Amino acid sequence: MKSAVEYTLLAVVVVLVLGSLLGVLMNRPVFISYAYSESMKPTIGKGDVFFINPFEKNPEVGDIIVFQTGNTWTVHRVFAVTEEGYITKGDNNIATDQQSRNVPPIPGEKIAGTVITVGGRPVKIPKLGNYVGNALSDRGKVLVAGLLIIIGVFAFTGEEASRSRKKRRKFMTVRFKTLYLLASAFLLVMVAVATFVSWEVVPIDFAVTSAGGLREGWYLPGEEFQQDITVANHNVYPMLYYISPQYPATEVSSEKFRLGRGEEKGITVTVEAPSETSLYTASVRVNAYMPLLPSSVIERLYLINPIVPLLAILVELSVFLGAVYVIAGIGNEEVVRIRKRRVSSIKGISEVFRI
Repeated sequence: MKSAVEYTLLAVVVVLVLGSLLGVLMNRPVFISYAYSESMKPTIGKGDVFFINPFEKNPEVGDIIVFQTGNTWTVHRVFAVTEEGYITKGDNNIATDQQSRNVPPIPGEKIAGTVITVGGRPVKIPKLGNYVGNALSDRGKVLVAGLLIIIGVFAFTGEEASRSRKKRRKFMTVRFKTLYLLASAFLLVMVAVATFVSWEVVPIDFAVTSAGGLREGWYLPGEEFQQDITVANHNVYPMLYYISPQYPATEVSSEKFRLGRGEEKGITVTVEAPSETSLYTASVRVNAYMPLLPSSVIERLYLINPIVPLLAILVELSVFLGAVYVIAGIGNEEVVRIRKRRVSSIKGISEVFRI
């Protein structure tokens, strides 16, 4: 019987992995994130990984929160609480965000959660975010997640062939059913993450000023202008793309199209400058889907919500994999038997890594 500590560690890993996938799905941090700048130094340095309590949405003065401004997520401390929302400030900044960046007070619905602290200090892993953000691509992170899943199967689902207490040698058995279920789960995760990494929000930065036209990116209040962007398919399979302008972008030249492997398409975006002078960011949301359903079905589901077509694709794949499992009569045939020592699962995981 495995110890409570081992199962607790496994549960923590599962929560963090699922939280990360949920974060990709919702385009927001859920349980874990890292700092992109030095604005919270020395409390949280650039690249420091910190942990979030997503259920704490009513912070007090002095709490460190993760909140959204435009398309950006920021980790800063609550400086004051007003009727309009929260006034925030980085520990390394001179002025509040509302003073220095003209950010309005942060409403509760823009807060992802409160940074977990112990004794007033955030729980963090220094500099790990620099490696995660720069050294690993999105697909690399998927491969790491897959490796952890495989290790988890070998460490926690193996069956011991020998039960005799007198025998010191035991075997960990992996059955064909286990491998099939593992491969099916990994396939579903790969499809989901491959879809997520194809989604993006393309920003268009500009300034509204009475000196509009004097420099590139400067426009008069209420002026309409156009900006060209490029959408490229970096996958090894074709994808269906759906393009949606976000205010103050008002129109795009193409709202839906199909791109094959390595193909790209230029899109013209029409933007209407707001009437007040300031710095603005228009954006264009790009959603892509594997053509595993008819395009007409994907389009109807997309109009409900961009996540619905992906859920439908995953359900379709799950039904197919389940049908193969039943029709093929996949059973408990042994495919791998590994002789192992009498050690804990955690130590066993380390031995797998050394291999």
